[in-house]
Amino acid sequence: MDRRGAMRLLGAPLRLFGPGGRLAAANCAASAHRLGAAITPIVLVTAFAAVQLSGGATMTHAGDAQARQVLRADLAVRADGGLTAGAVERIRELPGVRAATEAVPGTVLLARSQLGSPELERLPVFGVTPERLTRTLDPGVRNGDLARLRPGTIAVGADRADALGARPGSTVTLRFGDGQEARLRVVATYERAIALGDFLLSRDELLRHTSMPDAGRILVATAPDADRKVLTKALARAVPGARVERDPAPVRGEAAGQALAEVVSVAVVAAIGAFTVIAVLSTLALIATGRRPELRLLRLAGAGRRQLRRMLRLEAAATVVTGLVVGAAVASVPLLAFSAATAGTLPYLPPVQAVAIVSVVVTTAAAGSLPPVWPTLRGRYVPSPSGD
Repeated sequence: MDRRGAMRLLGAPLRLFGPGGRLAAANCAASAHRLGAAITPIVLVTAFAAVQLSGGATMTHAGDAQARQVLRADLAVRADGGLTAGAVERIRELPGVRAATEAVPGTVLLARSQLGSPELERLPVFGVTPERLTRTLDPGVRNGDLARLRPGTIAVGADRADALGARPGSTVTLRFGDGQEARLRVVATYERAIALGDFLLSRDELLRHTSMPDAGRILVATAPDADRKVLTKALARAVPGARVERDPAPVRGEAAGQALAEVVSVAVVAAIGAFTVIAVLSTLALIATGRRPELRLLRLAGAGRRQLRRMLRLEAAATVVTGLVVGAAVASVPLLAFSAATAGTLPYLPPVQAVAIVSVVVTTAAAGSLPPVWPTLRGRYVPSPSGD
C-alpha cells in the first residue's frame, strides 16, 4: 500500500465526526506527504524513549518477579551487628522450624574480555548454607545438586554457565573483594539468576572474604502445624538482637551501581528527549504555518471556524495516535529480542513512564499543530452557510 492509500485508511474513521471529520479525512488523503512528515518525528521520539526506558525496566521487573518466585521461606531473621556464629543451627533445632538457610549477600569480580580488551566485571552473589536449601529458596536448578555446595565449590546461573562453558564438574575462577582469587568447582547450574545473581557460594566461602557479615539474614520455612506467634518469639530468643520479619522481603541481588545506572538512564533520556521534542515541535509548527493559505481558502469556500477547529484537532489526534502506534511497533522489535534473550519475558515499561511518553507526545503535537493557525481562523471571511 502506498503512502496515499495508507493516509486514506487512516482518515476513514475520521468521517464519523461530522463535517469537520470529513474535512480531516479529505486532508489525510490529499496531503499524505505532509501528514507523513508530521508523523515521522513522533515515531522517532516514541521509539527512542520506549527503547531506552524499557530495557532497564524489563530487567528490573523480571528480577522482581523472579525474586518472588525464589523465596519459599515464611519468616526471616536479622540481627543488629550481624548474626552470631551458630545462629542458623540453633534456629533449626526450634520446634516448628522445617528448614533454615542463612543467606549473605556479597560481590565478586569475574575477568572477561570486552571487545578484545580484558576487564573485571563486578557481580552480586549470595553465600548460603546448603542444608535443605530448596525448602527456603528455589533457584530453579537446571543441572547438579545444590546440597553439594561447600567451601571450594560454586553454583552458576544458567546463562552465565553457557557463556563460560561451565557445567557440573568444571571450574570457575573468581576474585573476591579482599583481592584473593579462587578456582571453584561447579556443582550446579540454576535458572533464576536475575534475582539471585550469577553465582551462589557456600556461606563459609563468602564469609572468608567479606567484611560485612551483618547484611545477612536467616530464612525460615515453618512446619504446616507451627504456631507463627510462638515461633516468632522463640526465634527472637534464639538469636541475640534478632529482628523477625513475618513477611520477608524477596531475595534479590543488586548489581553494583544498578540504581545509579537507572537514574542516569532516565536523566539521559530526559535530556535527549527534550532536544528531540523541540525538533518535533519545530517541525509541526512549520507544517502548521504552511497551511495558513489552505485554511484561508477553506474559510472563503464557506467552512466555519468550528468545523476547521474540529478538523485540525482530529488531524492532530490522528497524527498522535498513528505516531504512538507506529513508534511502539518500531520499538517492540529490538525490545522483544532483548527481553527474550536476557530475561525470557515480554518487554515491560512502567505505567508512569508510559503515561509520561504519551503526555509529552500529545502536548507537543497539540502545541505544534494548533496555536500557529489560530490567527488565521479568527480572521473575518465571507459568512459560511452553516454559520458559527
